[in-house]
Amino acid sequence: SRPPMRSPIHTGRGGVGDVLMMSRQASFGDEARNKLIVGVNQVADAVKVTLGPRGRNVVLHGRQGPRVVNDGVTIASEVQLADPIENIGVNLLLQAASKTDSRAGDGTTTATVLTQAIVQRGLKYVSAGANAIALRNGLLKAAPFFVSKIREAAMPVSTREQYQQIAAISCNDWEMGGLLAEAIDRVGIEGSTTVEEGQELKDAVEYSEGMEIECGWVSDLLITDMESREAVLPNARVLVTDAKVTQMSELLGVLEQIVAQKSPLLIIATDLQTEALSGLILNLQRGVVSASAIKAPGFGDVRRAFLQDICAFTGATLLTSELGLSVANATLDDLGTVSRAVVGSKKTLLVSNGERDAEVDAAVNVLKAQLSELQEKANKEFEIQRLEQRIVKLRGAVARIKVGAPTEAEAMDKKLRYEDAINALIGGITEGVVPGGGACLAYMTRYEAEARALFDDEEEELAVDVLLHAMMAPVKQVAHNAGLLGEMVAEKVAGSEWGYGFNAKTLEYEALIDAGVIDPASVTTWALENAASISGAMLTTEAVVWDSALRPSDEAEDYQPEITQGIGKGAADLAW
Repeated sequence: SRPPMRSPIHTGRGGVGDVLMMSRQASFGDEARNKLIVGVNQVADAVKVTLGPRGRNVVLHGRQGPRVVNDGVTIASEVQLADPIENIGVNLLLQAASKTDSRAGDGTTTATVLTQAIVQRGLKYVSAGANAIALRNGLLKAAPFFVSKIREAAMPVSTREQYQQIAAISCNDWEMGGLLAEAIDRVGIEGSTTVEEGQELKDAVEYSEGMEIECGWVSDLLITDMESREAVLPNARVLVTDAKVTQMSELLGVLEQIVAQKSPLLIIATDLQTEALSGLILNLQRGVVSASAIKAPGFGDVRRAFLQDICAFTGATLLTSELGLSVANATLDDLGTVSRAVVGSKKTLLVSNGERDAEVDAAVNVLKAQLSELQEKANKEFEIQRLEQRIVKLRGAVARIKVGAPTEAEAMDKKLRYEDAINALIGGITEGVVPGGGACLAYMTRYEAEARALFDDEEEELAVDVLLHAMMAPVKQVAHNAGLLGEMVAEKVAGSEWGYGFNAKTLEYEALIDAGVIDPASVTTWALENAASISGAMLTTEAVVWDSALRPSDEAEDYQPEITQGIGKGAADLAW
């Protein structure tokens, strides 16, 4: 029988090269866990130096050149280690930081410090013979208990000064906090606040009307800014339809007019599929047209209502078969206009040019009249909620913070800090605030007896010891970054009254809330929950399997399959 055929891989030199085979390796037990911890420590040690008002910066050097960064998740995402298992530990820790960043918008450094402390202390117990599964279950039970205590203790936020305090703590700059507090106070948490690079040396804020849509691009090949993974379309035209666009021929007419006008195009349709999507991507990549596409938000009648609101906001005509209007016959008169469209992976922001204010006011007044009628009827909660949502979207204000700096590295650092502070401030307004500087978590250690009362299993109860140790880590690190002995500071803060703690900026013990040293409760709670979750996964790891480098196969380089059928076999013997 003939040997099995194998697919050769060409080396690029014109001949047939070695057949390369993918192999996998595995590591077990303490060896695997210890290497994961090495990766965790590498990231955490690089990130935690930024914690607190006296925290330092980290210089990152990559394809974009050197950058000075103070943002935890950005630093963690740049760490790549040579050892594959250590690199897996890096990626696991990055999950804790990224989850906290995506949900709370800030607190990535706190989540990193907590994760490192939980893993280090937990690994000692596991190595000494503790039940890793029971320890993980205990972490998942004890962490929500402390989270509930933090939320109960949170204080509401209402004044501009408190807004500035929250923002200033997050971005570590009082002036930046004041600028952001002014923006959020003006547009509200229902409005949209974005950060852009400015042309001046000083920061400034621009305000405009805008609409946010909870739908992102249909393909990541339609993005124009690789760093932010967004499609940014200045002075864009907007096509709105409730139909599915499947053929490129449907878009040819409007695309030719758009190219002639040299304007970007945003397509809002029920769906953009197959040939139409491929054609749009191809023209974007070739530089023929700057365009992006999103799916229409909602379903059924809700979708139709949202599309009508978008048309009122942009001045577009809703292309629908009910009125005999199609995309194939669309002209420039059917397209709306916005001063700027920013299309992200999950959200799209349409910024008004101010020409449609009267039409928007009229649409809002109609919705308010409908809302008043529904509020007098019973069992109309869903309809009322939808109308309120539509009014907020039509009224949604946008504040654009223009970041100014003498160098690109400083501008990038300030932009990241602004983005963290925006999310932290919105979280503080929504869920309240707690004392900052790690004092809140240190204070929560006094609920040790209540936490232990939750457990009947002694092995699970070890999780309380682990968390009590970990919750002291942030205040220790803040003190350490300020040049003091962290253990002494943490012990004094833990025994103080609620709200009293160490102010690393002034190096004094004082009432932190009165001094403006506050954190959003959402940041602290998400950091603790995510740290406990990722740590539990690492502590229960007994084996790590990873792909090793490609290796040559044992098969000969110039292998030729044997011919076994037809005149080909033994043909040489019959030659003249």
